[in-house]
Amino acid sequence: MPRFARLTCAVLFTIAPFAVSQAHAADTPTDSTVAEANVTEPSYVYDLENDPSECINSNPRPNCGKKPQLSGDRGGWMQYTVFGVMIAALLTIGTVLVRNTMKRDRAIAEQMAREDQK
Repeated sequence: MPRFARLTCAVLFTIAPFAVSQAHAADTPTDSTVAEANVTEPSYVYDLENDPSECINSNPRPNCGKKPQLSGDRGGWMQYTVFGVMIAALLTIGTVLVRNTMKRDRAIAEQMAREDQK
C-alpha cells in the first residue's frame, strides 16, 4: 500500500500544477492593441571599437570589444569575483574529498592489520 501511495502522490504533484494554472477565457474582451512607437533608427548600431564586419564572428577577436564600464559588464570586477569564488569552492571540495579518502584508507588499513594479528 505505501508503494501505491507514493506513486499516487508523485502523479498528483506532477499533474496538479498544470490543472491549477490553466488559462481561462475572459467573459469580456480585453484591449490587446499595442501603440505604435516611432522608430527613428531602424538599424542596430554595434558598440565596438573596430568595424563590425571584422569583429562579428563565432570566435571573438582581439580589440573588438569595449572596456567594461559597469561592475556587471563582461570583464568587470564582479565577473572576476565569481570566478574566484568558484575556484575557492572547487579547492574546498577537492580538499574534503582527498582528506576523507585518506581517512577511509587509514581506517581500512588499520582494520586489515587487526585482522592479520588474529
